[in-house]
Amino acid sequence: MTWLSPIPKKLRAVAHRVRTWPFLGRSAFSLALLVMLLLITQGHHLDHPPEVAGYEVQAGKLVAQSGVGPAGPLLKTVSLVLPYLDTWMLVGGLVYVFVLLRRWGHPSELVMPSWVASFSVAAWAICSDIAHQLGAMQMTEMGEPPAMTAYWMKIVMIYVACVCPPMLLHYYVRSGALARYTLRTFLAPLVFCFVAFASLWIIMDLLDNLKEFQEAQSSLGRVVKFYLGVLPFIFVSVMPASLLLAVLYTLTKMSRANEIVAMLSAGRSVSQILQPVFAVVIAVCVMSLAANYHWAPRAEGNREAVMKALGAKQKDSIRAASVLYRDPASGRVWFVSTLPFSLHGERLRGVQVREMGRDGQVTRVIHADSAMWWPGGLWRFYDGKVVLYENGQAREIKPFPKDASGASSLEVTTFEETPWSMVSYALKPDYMGVPEIVSYLKAHPKDGSDKLAPFRAHYHHRFALPWQSFALALVAAPLGIAYSRRGAVGGIAGSIFIFFGVLFLNNLCLNLGKGGHVPAWFAPWIPNLVFIALGIVLLHYRSQNKDLPRFKISGLTKRVAQVARPRNARTVSS
Repeated sequence: MTWLSPIPKKLRAVAHRVRTWPFLGRSAFSLALLVMLLLITQGHHLDHPPEVAGYEVQAGKLVAQSGVGPAGPLLKTVSLVLPYLDTWMLVGGLVYVFVLLRRWGHPSELVMPSWVASFSVAAWAICSDIAHQLGAMQMTEMGEPPAMTAYWMKIVMIYVACVCPPMLLHYYVRSGALARYTLRTFLAPLVFCFVAFASLWIIMDLLDNLKEFQEAQSSLGRVVKFYLGVLPFIFVSVMPASLLLAVLYTLTKMSRANEIVAMLSAGRSVSQILQPVFAVVIAVCVMSLAANYHWAPRAEGNREAVMKALGAKQKDSIRAASVLYRDPASGRVWFVSTLPFSLHGERLRGVQVREMGRDGQVTRVIHADSAMWWPGGLWRFYDGKVVLYENGQAREIKPFPKDASGASSLEVTTFEETPWSMVSYALKPDYMGVPEIVSYLKAHPKDGSDKLAPFRAHYHHRFALPWQSFALALVAAPLGIAYSRRGAVGGIAGSIFIFFGVLFLNNLCLNLGKGGHVPAWFAPWIPNLVFIALGIVLLHYRSQNKDLPRFKISGLTKRVAQVARPRNARTVSS
C-alpha cells in the first residue's frame, strides 16, 4: 500500500495550484459563457421545451389548451429563456463553487461573482414561477380568482430574497476593520445556532413521523426532498431564537473580553458598535419576510397534507377528505374522496359527478378513480365509467375511452366548477400565503366579518411575524453588553423569558385578531411594538452607561429586622 502515500500529497499540490493559478476563475466563467452560446446556436430550447401551465410547447411555440387564451409576449419570452436558465443554473453553479474555493478568504474578490450568481438565481426563480403559476393568465393553481397585484409582489419578494446575501457581502467589504471583526464574531454563532435549531426541529419531526415513512416505504431521497421543501417554514420558525442567542452570545463574549470598552474608548458609540449586528438582523428579517409571504405557510400546509396522506397510505397529499359540493348554477353534485394540497403532478382521488335534469332526477353519473383539472376549464377523468340514467333508472354504462397507450380517460370542457370552489369552505388561513388569502377575500366580499377576521389577521401576520427577529435582537443587545465583569447567566435567563414572552404574546394577539376582539391589522403588530419599545428603553440605558432597570414587587415580602452583631464581643461583655 505504499503507492497510496503520495496521492494525498499530489492532491494537495493540485488544489494549491488551482487556488493560485492566475485568471483561472475568469477562464472558467468564459468557458461557461461559450457553452451557453453553443447551446443557443444549436436550438437548445427546441430539444428541451419547458413546462408552461395551460400550454403545450410544440416546435418552440406555445399552443394553448382548451379554454386558455393565446400566450402574451411575456410568456413567450419566458418559454424561450427558461431552458437556457435551467442549464445555466447547473453550469454557472459549478463555476461559482469553483470561484468560492479559489477566493475563499478574499471577500473583495467574491463581490462581483456573488452579484452575478444572485441575479442568475433570481431570473431563474422568477421565470420558473411565471411559467408554472401564471401560465394560463386567467386562473391560479386551483382555480381561485386571480390576485395579480399580490402575485407581482411575490415576484418582488423572490428578487429581494436573492439579492440580500450579496448585499451583506458588499456591506462587509465596504466596512471598517472593527465592523468586519464584529460581523465575523456574530455570523459564526448565528450560523451555528440556525443549523443546530433546524437540525433539532427536523430530528424531532422525523421521530414523530418515522412510523408513517416506514409504513409507506419511503426512500431516503423522498424523505430528504420532503424536508428540503419544509426549509422555508423552518427558516421562519427558528431564526428568531437563533438571532436572539447569537446576539446575546456575541455581545457577552465581547464584553467579557473588554472589547466593547475598547471600542467605546476609541470614540465609537453603542449604536455604531451594534450597527454591523443589526445590518445582519435586518437582512435576515427581509429574507424571512420574503419566505413568509408565500413559501413558509405553503410548506407547512404541504407537510401536514403529506403526513395525512402517508397515514391514509395514499400517494398524493391530502388537503381535504370526503368533499361534497353542489354547484348552485348547474346543480351538479361532486363527491371527492381526497383533494390534494397542490395540483402540480397530483390528482383528485375517488371522484363522482352527478348531473341532474330540470325535474331534479339524475341523468348522468361519472365515476373515476382520479381526476385532474387544468386552468381554462379542462377536466380529465381517469379509470372509470359513465352511467346514463333515464327516469331514475340506469340505462347504459360506458367505460372511458382508451388511448393508444391503453389508458382510459374522459375529457370534459363544459364543467365550470374548479377544485378551489369545492374546497374553499374548508381552507385554513394558517397554511395560505398572501396571494391565496387575497384571492379568498376577493371571492367572499359578502361574508360576515367574523368569518373573514381569521383571514385578515393572518394576512397582516405574514408581514408582522418576520420582524419579531428584529424585536428580539433589539432587546437582547443591551442585555448582552456589560461594562463590568458580571456573569452572563442573568442576560441569558432574561432573554429566555423574553423569547417565551414573545411567543405567548404573539399567539394571544393573533387569536384576538382572529376572533375580532382587536382590529386585524393591528393585532399581529402588538408584540413587535411592545418589545421594540422595551428594547429602545434598555438600549438607551446601556448607551448612557446606566444600570438596566430592575423590576421588583414590593410589599409581598417582609424584611425581618436583625440586630447587628458587635465587632468586639469582649468589649460588649465587659
